[in-house]
Amino acid sequence: MKICVVRVDKMGDMLLTLPIIQGIKKADEENIIDIVCSDNNHKICNRVPIINNIFIINKKISKILIIIKELRRQNYDYLYSFSPGWVSIILSIFSKSKFKSLLILQSRYKSGKSSKIVEKTICKMFFNNIKIVDRNSYLKLNKSINQSKLMQEVVTKSGLEFIENIKINNLFQFGKKDFNQKEIFLIHLSYKWINKYFSEEQFLNLIEKLRKIGKNIVMSSDQSSIQVFRKIYKKYKIINNENFKSLDDVNEILILEKLDFDNWTTVINSSTYVITPECGCTHIASLTNCKLCVIYDADNLPEMIAKEYAPWKKSYTKLISNDHNLEEKLILFSN
Repeated sequence: MKICVVRVDKMGDMLLTLPIIQGIKKADEENIIDIVCSDNNHKICNRVPIINNIFIINKKISKILIIIKELRRQNYDYLYSFSPGWVSIILSIFSKSKFKSLLILQSRYKSGKSSKIVEKTICKMFFNNIKIVDRNSYLKLNKSINQSKLMQEVVTKSGLEFIENIKINNLFQFGKKDFNQKEIFLIHLSYKWINKYFSEEQFLNLIEKLRKIGKNIVMSSDQSSIQVFRKIYKKYKIINNENFKSLDDVNEILILEKLDFDNWTTVINSSTYVITPECGCTHIASLTNCKLCVIYDADNLPEMIAKEYAPWKKSYTKLISNDHNLEEKLILFSN
C-alpha cells in the first residue's frame, strides 16, 4: 500500500505520530509511507528510516501548489490528515488518494457543536473517514484524548491493517556522550518556566540547591531563553554549539546555547534526569532512558494538555506550574 500522512505542525506533534507510522509499517513491511511535514518537524522525519519520502510544506501558495501536484502524482491508497488547519485539509482534498481520513480536534477552550463547524461541514463531502473529537466532552467522560491514541483510532477505522500499542524504539540514532561517566541533570530553559507562580530568582535557587546535593547540571536553550533568563545567562558559563563537540566533562553549571538538533538530542540522550516544561523536549526525552519530569502550565488546562500530549508509553513525573511545593517536588524527583 502507498500511504501518506500529513503532519504540518510542531515537532512534538510529529513525535506523537511516530507510533502510528511504526504501527502501519509493522503490520506490513511492504507499505510505502510518505510524510508531508513542516520545517519544524522535518528534523524528526528525516531521521526515521521507515519513512520513504518527505515533502516539506510552508504557507506560501506556490509551495502548497507544488505539494498538491506531487500528492496527485503519487496517487496514494490511503491518506491521513492529522494536523489542524486548512493547509492540511486543502492538501488532502486535492490529492488523488483513494481513501482519505481526517482527525478534527474541536477547541479545548470552547464547548459545543459550533466549534470548527465550517471544517466539519465541508470535509464531510471530501473525506471517507472523519473522527471528530470534542475534547471537553471526552475529558468529562474520562475518554482518552492522547494524540497518539486518537490517530491510532482513525487508522483502525479506515480499515488499514495496523499493529497497536507499539512503543517507539530504535527509530532514531541518537548520539551519546559519557561526560566522564557522570550522571547528567538536564534542565530545558523554556520560557514557560517563568510566570506569575515561579520567578527567575526561584529558578536560580532551585539550580543552586540541585548543585549542593551533587547534581551535574546542564541547561539547554531555545530561541527565547536568553531574553527570559537574563540573570541565568550572566551567572553561568555558556557553551556554544561548536564547543559542545569537545565537551567531555561537566565540572560546573553550564548553559548549552542554541545547540543544533543532533547535539541537543545527544545531550538529552546522555542525561540521567531531564526536567522540562511541556514542549518538544518532553517528547525527545520520552524516547530515551532518562528519568523525566514535565511541568504543565497551570493557566492552560494542564490536565487536558497532559492527557492529550502525554509521552507515549513513557513513565514520567507530572507537575503543575502553580504548585506551591514545586521546588521541593523537583528536588525530591532528583533523588
